[in-house]
Amino acid sequence: MEKRSMPVCFTEKQHKIIEEYAKRNGMLNTSQALEKLLSE
Repeated sequence: MEKRSMPVCFTEKQHKIIEEYAKRNGMLNTSQALEKLLSE
């Protein structure tokens, strides 16, 4: 996995959506969800 260093900003609503995605897919945190989404 390549190392990413660019910060990303989300609204509270967007962050909740990412949290829900992570939970549905058995991920431990939103960082894992973002890596998965960025790799697709």
